[in-house]
Amino acid sequence: MAQTATEYDSPSVTHIAGMLNCSCGCKLRMDCQMQPGCGTCKAAKLKILALQQQGQNEQQIVNAFVAENGPDILAVAPGLFGSTGPYIALTIGLGIVLLALRSYLKPRAQAAGTEAPVEDALLNRYQAEIEKDLEKLD
Repeated sequence: MAQTATEYDSPSVTHIAGMLNCSCGCKLRMDCQMQPGCGTCKAAKLKILALQQQGQNEQQIVNAFVAENGPDILAVAPGLFGSTGPYIALTIGLGIVLLALRSYLKPRAQAAGTEAPVEDALLNRYQAEIEKDLEKLD
């Protein structure tokens, strides 16, 4: 007897299929919604539906797939660092870029006319030396 799409795409079947990796090589989980549809995922969902109709629970169905296909079929969700790691790296990288821009733009602001104040005594001494050297030229 043929199965309708609503039977093997039910939430309970899709939930179990989401715990399993597709073995067709697409690197997606079996709950994917690829169009026109993955034959491997459809066959697995039909098998999940058949096992559910036999009265097996979620863990028994997953164990059956692991026994048949090996432990690589289990889809492992990323942990806390796997989920937040990219955002942490992005924040650190943005901070480094902002610090680099800040240090790059700081010398330009000083060169634009905001020079550091020079002590009057030092300035007077240099001015006197310049005057002395200019008198020697005359």
